[in-house]
Amino acid sequence: MDRLQARRAVEALRSGVPSTNAVWALGSGQPELESQFSRMLDGVESAIGADRQDSGMMIRGGFGSGKSHVLMYFERMALERGFAVSKVVISKETPLKDPAKVLAAAVADLRVPRTLGRGLDEVGLLLRGQLETDSFQALVSYLASGWLNMRFGSTLHLYAYGHADEELADRCVRFWSGDKLTVTEIRRYLKQMEVDGQFKLESIKARELALQTMSFIPRLIRAAGLRGWVLLIDEVELIGRYTRLARGLSYAELGRWLGEEGADQRPGLVTVAAITDDFAAELLHGRGDLGEIPAYLDARPVPCGELAARGMQRIERARWLEALSQDVLRNSYQTIQALHGQAYDWKPGEVPWPEALGVTPMRIFVRAWINAWDIQRLYPERGPVGYDIDRVTTDYAEEKDLEGSFEEVSQVIE
Repeated sequence: MDRLQARRAVEALRSGVPSTNAVWALGSGQPELESQFSRMLDGVESAIGADRQDSGMMIRGGFGSGKSHVLMYFERMALERGFAVSKVVISKETPLKDPAKVLAAAVADLRVPRTLGRGLDEVGLLLRGQLETDSFQALVSYLASGWLNMRFGSTLHLYAYGHADEELADRCVRFWSGDKLTVTEIRRYLKQMEVDGQFKLESIKARELALQTMSFIPRLIRAAGLRGWVLLIDEVELIGRYTRLARGLSYAELGRWLGEEGADQRPGLVTVAAITDDFAAELLHGRGDLGEIPAYLDARPVPCGELAARGMQRIERARWLEALSQDVLRNSYQTIQALHGQAYDWKPGEVPWPEALGVTPMRIFVRAWINAWDIQRLYPERGPVGYDIDRVTTDYAEEKDLEGSFEEVSQVIE
């Protein structure tokens, strides 16, 4: 890194939102999770050959323990190995219960190797160079089989062979990204290309269209010459503040994204989701979700209790972030010390560490070191600094505003 990049990395670490360069320099700090993720990437080809989705992974840890850091490191790993990658942070605007909104966020954030742009436009550009390949023809054959609505087969044809019409190509990409494209418009475009009789366009509900788009995109990414699609979902614990119906739907959608049995399989998709370490105890057992929600959902218009149960089981089996070893802490300390020196053109000295209690999160150490070096650089006459550590707990109090109106929730399950 040059001086500007080093300063950006230090400032990002100071704020608790590390940059890609800082994360890559520090490493994951989680060798076992890193090895498991690497094996998942290696196993994508065999999963695709068996026409199934990789089972994905859930990780859990306390606030500030480094979950987002690990996801960002996984993002860089996947890009280095030829995968498209998306990261979605669960929020009020992106509720996990709503597959269409999660999909839209994932597509908007999608990155492909060796490019700066985001979204499916980059995938589309790669696709144009793959029209004669076996992977592209495999996608055409799959769509012709009728497993997905013919909107996908027809728009793929329009995009691939309507080279002269960039507006049409853009409309197709935006449709794959979640925008509306009516049957009337598609038929008009097909008629202009004199292939309108090849595609039978049938009606489809908006929710089902979103679910089918989830199956289409990993295959589209493969046809474009990439190895697959990695989806990273952060802050899943926010669903603990939803009311019961929205929580139940979120558990089911989590199971769907992770490729659980009973969900549509999406060969080529690898999902990693992160959640707080106390969620299972507080929500699945303390609030009784594990025992009550499956039956509650099965009484709804679209039963999904079994899938929700599998989603909750995945939360229970989530992999713990490993406790910080002295080797990891020492390596991180030395790396950030070097970054701080490069960023501000000086030679940082040694500074004291916060007390390591086994559960002290990495964020505490990082900010303490950076603040100590700041004081050392700006006020060299001062002696060593002390530390007051504030512990942050997760709030799981229900807040209906986070999940949208009852009507919005109902639309998701109709």
